[in-house]
Amino acid sequence: MSDKSIALLYHSELFKKSNVGTKKQRKDLLDKIHYLKKNNIGEADGSNEGCFRSNYEYGEELDWLRKEITEFTKEICGYYTSRDKHFETLLSQQTQKCDLSIWTNVNEPGSINDLHTHKSETFACTYNLQTAGTGYLTFKNPANVLNDCHYKSPFIRAHRVEPQDGDLLIWPAWVPHLVERNESNKQRINIAINIKLVGVDNA
Repeated sequence: MSDKSIALLYHSELFKKSNVGTKKQRKDLLDKIHYLKKNNIGEADGSNEGCFRSNYEYGEELDWLRKEITEFTKEICGYYTSRDKHFETLLSQQTQKCDLSIWTNVNEPGSINDLHTHKSETFACTYNLQTAGTGYLTFKNPANVLNDCHYKSPFIRAHRVEPQDGDLLIWPAWVPHLVERNESNKQRINIAINIKLVGVDNA
């Protein structure tokens, strides 16, 4: 009688935490972002057309969000260490801390964010402040970016989600993703975060 086994080749998930932040925290952040845009504070080059991007470095005012992201990332790492033994080995060799790089996006009606990855990071993340109804966040299998895989192969479809206000989304940073056109009459506003796991010696 033959034996059967399954080896997990590749895996990626989108993790969502809803209703992150109080109403006051979200309002304060939106007010701050409108102020940044109005005064071009921290404006960064290289953004998509119709998108204001600011590299403003938030101080203690954003510590609550940093804490949420760090704790959520630890949960996600636990999920992956149970499935990826190499990842588990790497993380067990040193204590890990989350190095967060934060920037702000304001997309005007009609704008898009082109297909891209964050492959030099561990995870990518968005905190969605004003995104409901402003366009889908779409993920593509990197093996099928050109839509040239056989249509009956597993996991070759694009995955689309519509982030709701207050959603915190985290996914492996190597997954190609884009934001579809903002067909609404309001700005799409989020805070984007690169998450890099950095090893710290236990000594």
